[in-house]
Amino acid sequence: METKGLIKMKSTDRKLALKGVNPDLFDEFKSLRSSVKHNFQKDYNTYLRHMENDLVSDPSRFWSYFTNKSINSPDSLFCNNVRYNNDGDIANAFADYFSSVLSDCVGDLVKIENFTYDDVVLAISELKSSLTVSVDNIPSFIIKGCSEFLICTLYVLVTLSLRTKVFPEVWKQTKIIPVFKKGDAQNCKNYRPIAILSPFSKIFESIIHKKLYNQVQNLISTSQHGLIPKRSTATNLFCLTDKIISSFESGSQLDVIYTDFSKTFESIDF
Repeated sequence: METKGLIKMKSTDRKLALKGVNPDLFDEFKSLRSSVKHNFQKDYNTYLRHMENDLVSDPSRFWSYFTNKSINSPDSLFCNNVRYNNDGDIANAFADYFSSVLSDCVGDLVKIENFTYDDVVLAISELKSSLTVSVDNIPSFIIKGCSEFLICTLYVLVTLSLRTKVFPEVWKQTKIIPVFKKGDAQNCKNYRPIAILSPFSKIFESIIHKKLYNQVQNLISTSQHGLIPKRSTATNLFCLTDKIISSFESGSQLDVIYTDFSKTFESIDF
């Protein structure tokens, strides 16, 4: 029997046993519980085996798994000369630190072009269908499934937000996952935040991104690979390898300079 079916049977037997319907159901419940644990391990091993077999064709699946396994909360945290040991205090310390390192807005730098109803339709269609939820507890697949009922309302909200330059407060709320970078794991400065945004916030962001990118794409160097559509560290290494091989073949000199900007995103003017 599949794991889901065993879980349902286990839950049913447990409820009936607690109600005293049949004392023998406790033994059946224990047996089903053991079967569920066995199936969980079996299913998990199958999942790992499939992920390993698909490593070449779908590497993102592996890296998503690796990232999730790498996320561990520290038992204690040192932040602003204060040590925190309670989970709630640690979470608040992370929140205070992450909010303190952002740069203030420098004002109006670009003009957002008028957008259309179709822009909202496109932004919703590009949402990834996911069960992950932010603080609003609304998964993106619900938004996509009910898009025909939400498009007009979202169009009005985004229009008002741009016109009044006021971003809805509820869309600013997000779940933050601290991800350890390197160094002392108990120092808050050695973590970067990963935000789980509301689907509505993602829709707004998608619309704005397209409008901004159309204005600045001609200003971006053709040699840039980071944060550019269809480019990545892989394409960067490919280009570098090509230049190295060409230099070897021609006998010319090639100098490579590596730089690393500390906390790059925290230094950007918004």
